[in-house]
Amino acid sequence: MDPSSAIMLAVGALVAAILIFIGIKQFRSVTPVAFYTGEEPPAEKLLKDVRAWNHGHGSLWIGYGVVIIVCYLLAVFWAVDSLVKTLLMFCGTIFPVFLLVLGHRYLVRRYMIW
Repeated sequence: MDPSSAIMLAVGALVAAILIFIGIKQFRSVTPVAFYTGEEPPAEKLLKDVRAWNHGHGSLWIGYGVVIIVCYLLAVFWAVDSLVKTLLMFCGTIFPVFLLVLGHRYLVRRYMIW
């Protein structure tokens, strides 16, 4: 493993660990959690099931961290070409953001009381 790959893997692991930590904190929370930075979490009376709301959001963040780890490990140990490494890192960091937003929208439709 060359030094640039080691640095890339270390940074990816650090970012993934932060996201997994956020997910675990949200998963264990007893009060409603917010998804976006700066967003006020919904009041408990506006949610059908606070525990399911928190578990859903925590699972999204944990899943994002796991995807980053897997993609970066594949980029370091499996991909030989730098283009393939770049695509794996892109797929592991940027693409899941769209899935996170879709997951949050699903949780809003499912658990918010309108």
